[in-house]
Amino acid sequence: MEHLEKALQSDDPSEKNFHIRQVIQAYGVDHLPDEIDSQ
Repeated sequence: MEHLEKALQSDDPSEKNFHIRQVIQAYGVDHLPDEIDSQ
C-alpha cells in the first residue's frame, strides 16, 4: 500500500514506475496459477 501511495504522490514518472513495479513484483506473480492452460 505504501508503494501505491508514493506512486500517486510523485510527479516524477520514473519514480512512479519504480513504486508500481514494486507492487507488481510483490503481488502480481503470487496470484498466477500453478498451471496455465494455453488453449
